[in-house]
Amino acid sequence: MRALLRAPTSPAPAPEPAPVPVEEVAPRAFLSLDYSGEPTAGLIRIFITAFAPEPMLATLVLSARDQTLHKADIALAPQKQTRWLALHGHLLGDGVHEIRVELLDSEGGLLAQGVASIFARNRGALAQRVTESLTRQGAPIVIDQCGSELYDYADRQVTPWFDRDAEAAAAHIAALVQDGTIDSAEAAIFEHFVDHGFLVVEDLLGPDELEALNLAVEDAVAKGLEGYEWGSSQRLHNLHERYPAVRKLWLHPKVTRLLDLIFDAPARPCQSLTYVFGSQQDHHQDTIHLTPFPAGYMCGVWTALEDVQPSSGELVVYPGTHRLPRIYRQTVDLPPVVDGDWTSFGDKVVTRWKQMLDDLAVAPQVYQPKAGTVLIWHENLMHAGSVREDLTKSRKSIVCHYFAEGVVGYYDSSATPGAMHLDARG
Repeated sequence: MRALLRAPTSPAPAPEPAPVPVEEVAPRAFLSLDYSGEPTAGLIRIFITAFAPEPMLATLVLSARDQTLHKADIALAPQKQTRWLALHGHLLGDGVHEIRVELLDSEGGLLAQGVASIFARNRGALAQRVTESLTRQGAPIVIDQCGSELYDYADRQVTPWFDRDAEAAAAHIAALVQDGTIDSAEAAIFEHFVDHGFLVVEDLLGPDELEALNLAVEDAVAKGLEGYEWGSSQRLHNLHERYPAVRKLWLHPKVTRLLDLIFDAPARPCQSLTYVFGSQQDHHQDTIHLTPFPAGYMCGVWTALEDVQPSSGELVVYPGTHRLPRIYRQTVDLPPVVDGDWTSFGDKVVTRWKQMLDDLAVAPQVYQPKAGTVLIWHENLMHAGSVREDLTKSRKSIVCHYFAEGVVGYYDSSATPGAMHLDARG
């Protein structure tokens, strides 16, 4: 018989292994970072939000280029907690930097992590001098609270030209005239700034600009922005973000040119404050509120939107008081102002300001400009809003503040980083 041939059969497939049960482990902590992503000068702030399903202690570590820059113990809870850390961009160097933030448990194990790419930009000769001063001082790269104690305010190598001796300031102004940057009329107003702490330019704004600004203010009042009520001394914040006419003033080339010349560096806007009636604000220096390092590199700009009338709560300036000692929180051993409680500030700082004015016995100058006039003051000039003797009289005005590009800007009263809008001017 013929043999029956069969094709070889394939071996039976091996049985699939039974799945191994995997126990899912819930994350022990959560972390998120918030950074604007815009080029930033001076202090670069990162907001850090963290929480854990169960209360626990953890260590927060911030690093860059595998170098630990900051480490702090924090208590995590089920409720989200947001804090900030700020980096001295001068000490990082210009460019993009990858910042890593980690949460570690008590044994060093990783609980959560996040990465932010920050863009430091500190350009020009002033920024270079500030970098060198921070390096000499040994300033930390990362901080969690701002304060004057971090900086060498006695470093004469970073003192602005207008705060040096009279001969040096006069020579600087003469050089600007000699090279055609300013004329003799402008030289006179800069000399006034050096001697008295402020300068005044009449008719800087034209009728069309004033009309647009007043319409913007009227619209803000009609809409009750920030709960505004007619007749109050309340100020409206940052209307430049809502009204093009106010933004145009905020960035006005005639204003910024003068500031550039004062700072000898580009002026970068910080904020705007709009008043319908007089502020009635106590005498004060801006130094502790809008604080530059080095000192001197912040100015306030006060623009009259109408002819200021007597008894309307006019602005008052104290000529020459920019030469008074600067008062910081550290000067009077004052903690940061929190939750809007200014009680200790009034007791320690305002009292000190009053004593300095009394000792100096300087006569106040009541300011009654025509509409379109601009006043620029030195950051340390003492000024105030006088009492509104006639409550029916308005005093429409806008105040803008500017830092010089290249400095460290912060708010000493609240111990927080300041705003500096680098690209607003293009």
